Amino acid sequence: MSAPAAALAVDRLDLRIGCRLLLRQLSLSVRSGERWALLGRNGAGKSTLLRHMAGLGTEPLPVTLHGRALAAHSPRELARERAFLPSQPRDRFGIAVLHAVMLAQASADEQSALAWLQRVDAGHLAHRHVLALSAGERQRVALAQVLAQRAPVLLLDEPVSFQDPAHQGLVARLLGELGTQAIVFAAHDVNWVAHLATHVLGLVPGGQWVAGPVAEVLNAQTLERLYRCGWTRVERADGPPLWLPL
Repeated sequence: MSAPAAALAVDRLDLRIGCRLLLRQLSLSVRSGERWALLGRNGAGKSTLLRHMAGLGTEPLPVTLHGRALAAHSPRELARERAFLPSQPRDRFGIAVLHAVMLAQASADEQSALAWLQRVDAGHLAHRHVLALSAGERQRVALAQVLAQRAPVLLLDEPVSFQDPAHQGLVARLLGELGTQAIVFAAHDVNWVAHLATHVLGLVPGGQWVAGPVAEVLNAQTLERLYRCGWTRVERADGPPLWLPL
């Protein structure tokens, strides 16, 4: 049986910021049901790569969405086919939370928008203004906006930033239940990634990269390449091992 076609693919991508090379010849295929974690040091290029995958970069790059170049998709098509979560949403005016989620929908549906807010533990915020939220509350509302878009490809930049441990667990469970969507997300917590990801793309300083199933990539040698510090593995009987930086 042949493998399903990629929902999102990158072909021999060189990614730069100014004269600094972030990625050299990156090739990657993300299929429906896969959850790819982007790991790497601060400034490695995770956010920049996610923005280019979403078609928000300043120049066209070799990225395809459902087999078609991003540039071949209209803005309306992109809104249907991929959703992007920034690491820090920025609001210009105080719209109500529920209305903010409804604006993300192709066809506004108050009941569905409220249901997504409830799933991210933000239902009680529905009638608050977005400008009155804490950073963690606003990030969960942003996640509800992305999920309400119902796109088959999700690009999430630090979906658990500003979240307490309970909400980190909630977000992991919620994303893990999205079995038919292709998800690419950036994160800093290696152990949170180990619980959620099916695959890892590690951005190595100097433009190198390593990619593969999470069980193959998450090891002490690779983590040391990514973060330039030592790591130790702590085995557990009831779950994935814990990784501790030295």
